[in-house]
Amino acid sequence: MLDVVNGEELGFLEEGYRTKAKESLAKGKGLKEGTVGRKAQFNLITRRLKSFPWDALGKKMYNEEDLVTVEIKDKQEQECVTEVRIDDNKDGIYNIIYFPSVQRTIKLLVRVNGEHIDGTPFTVIVNPFQVKPVLCFGKKGSGEGMFNNPLGVAVTAKDEVVVADNQNHRVQVFDSDGTFLRSFGHEGENAGEFKNHTGIAINKDRNILVSEYCNHRVQIFSWEGRHLGSFGGKGSLDSQLLHPWGLSLDSTGNIIVADTGNKLIKIFTPDGRFVMKIGGQGSFSLPIYCVQCGEYFIVSDSTEHCIKVFNREGHFQYKFGKIGEGNGELNYPRFLSVSQLKHLLVCDCFNHRIQVFELDGKFVGKFGTNGRKLGEFNQPFSVAILSNDQIVVSDHNNNRIQIFE
Repeated sequence: MLDVVNGEELGFLEEGYRTKAKESLAKGKGLKEGTVGRKAQFNLITRRLKSFPWDALGKKMYNEEDLVTVEIKDKQEQECVTEVRIDDNKDGIYNIIYFPSVQRTIKLLVRVNGEHIDGTPFTVIVNPFQVKPVLCFGKKGSGEGMFNNPLGVAVTAKDEVVVADNQNHRVQVFDSDGTFLRSFGHEGENAGEFKNHTGIAINKDRNILVSEYCNHRVQIFSWEGRHLGSFGGKGSLDSQLLHPWGLSLDSTGNIIVADTGNKLIKIFTPDGRFVMKIGGQGSFSLPIYCVQCGEYFIVSDSTEHCIKVFNREGHFQYKFGKIGEGNGELNYPRFLSVSQLKHLLVCDCFNHRIQVFELDGKFVGKFGTNGRKLGEFNQPFSVAILSNDQIVVSDHNNNRIQIFE
């Protein structure tokens, strides 16, 4: 075509440009360091070749057909991030975000249209997973803001903290700074009363759901504590429960109940109608808690000291964990939570710590040890995540709530 254009003197042929990698620039903290489980980021600025005289040197240019790729691996060429996002601002600047999953030195390669930019591969030092305590409230007792073996904990979209104050047979509600707001309930078997309640969940209508170990039911309350209804009742029928423990909600608002005595996970509609069950035929030894994440249901099987994963149809997929004190080993795991980064937090109860995993079971980090000081635990039982990513833990035998960041 070029020969025809030139030979026939039809005019001139201008070849469309593509950004050259050597004219592009990457900058930002994420090119040098990161932290396990935390967001790392940097910017890529694309530039046009200097051969175009109407472009000032160094001016950022944009071509929507440019292909920007990022590859992050360790020295053994293994994948070492949970997610990479490339956000195209449509102006020649790309915001690149990634989440390191391992503590080690990694290499980061950036390509534009298949070519390496200057400086690549970048060497990134990934710091260890770190958590620090920022707040602690509560002590043993029966007064306002005091606890007697707290179990389940849940948080609202407004970051209120709701606690199943087990041996005081009541629910207590706090601000995220630990300020007591109100409580409701007392010991008994009638509507609105509790007997060894264990799990707490809060639905989109800000109703508070409570599972009761000894009353074999789930009760539903308004945000102010007014009794709205209940479902369950002692038994082994699909609609019944036997010593339920953990309580959570799926993505559609259905209620997930760890029907521990029947060794099943059961799912109910928001008004308490049975939908489906997971387990049976030896699937569980002691299922304590179940949380949904994407297409999976994740269950802590406490006396098998492991985490079991099922698909949305309830079919077993895989498990991880075993009895022990090492990284990734468990000792009677209790309640679970999934962070905004899709990390699984496990209350490793009798190891007196919280362990953090990727959803495939890869160990990410841990925090806590046995004791009564700030940041230490005596049987952490339940965990929840505030909107600012701070971690709320019910410190069962220390009769307090701790918050970490």
